[in-house]
Amino acid sequence: MLDGRLARLQARMREAGLGVLLIYTSFARPSAVAWLTHFVPYWNEGLLVVPPAGAPTLLAAFSKRMHDWIRSVSHVGEVRSVAALGRAAVDMVENLPAASAVGVIELDALPWTVAEPLLACCGERLTDASELFASIRQPADDTEIRLAQKAADIAGRAIASIPHGAVRASEVLAAIERSVRHDGAEEVLQRIAPDLGGGTTLRRLEGDCHLGGRYAIELSIAYKAAWVRVARCLSPNAPPSWKQAQRWTSDWATGTTGVSGGPPPGALAFWTLEACVGTRPFSVVGSAIGPRGTVAPGTLACYAVQLQLADGPWLSGGPVVVGGEGPGRLLA
Repeated sequence: MLDGRLARLQARMREAGLGVLLIYTSFARPSAVAWLTHFVPYWNEGLLVVPPAGAPTLLAAFSKRMHDWIRSVSHVGEVRSVAALGRAAVDMVENLPAASAVGVIELDALPWTVAEPLLACCGERLTDASELFASIRQPADDTEIRLAQKAADIAGRAIASIPHGAVRASEVLAAIERSVRHDGAEEVLQRIAPDLGGGTTLRRLEGDCHLGGRYAIELSIAYKAAWVRVARCLSPNAPPSWKQAQRWTSDWATGTTGVSGGPPPGALAFWTLEACVGTRPFSVVGSAIGPRGTVAPGTLACYAVQLQLADGPWLSGGPVVVGGEGPGRLLA
């Protein structure tokens, strides 16, 4: 599976005349390298050097004692521990033919400590290869969809574990944390809108607070480097309007054109569609304010919807495999 992903990327590199492709990875930007190699640098950074043919090399800012671990969890050719990623990359690309372009995914976001020596060495040969990578990153393959389904299941069980009579945010967040960790999630980021009567802003909570009669929770969960984002409204006494809103949202999220067959049961306040197309787990590929282009059928994405119902605001979100001529498929 990983070899197939690499082969598709290298075929596009050869078509574009790239002599090499460099992909930066860190805790905040793990997704492109993880998708190709299954390596996630949980506490450091690295640079994947991909040639037009053959196995890639991972330049890792780790001590050599981490090599056995890196090799055990990743699918690469050579692993090199380096003190400076940029200078190590220069050593690998400076002998390329003068006409060979050096591609970089998200060139403008490359840390300056990496970019500076590359600019000095390669200059105008550096080119942004983000669109090239995005062209083969989606639609998702079966393996990625199964991992996302597992992550979505973890999120669903975590939400189900919330005490029905919870009155403080700490009760909700602690129950979720306990559940997802027991289920094997690698990461969980939680945001909460503790009282929908006072606002719908989802935020990382510092400290604790009382819950209103209706509140919302959002979970971003990673399982084996596959990320999903799920949002739900909760209440001890959920109104009937929420079921109608969820039915409409499910139709909307799986629709072939991003619009359901009927009007929403309230005002559509906002919506977004996020997918992994680069180094970050989530990038906005469609929203109420743009972009609003066509998303390729089979893309693994996460939707988020906010409706203003007659009896108050309502939020929902989850992973979906985008449909084409037929409907898409919800994973949560």
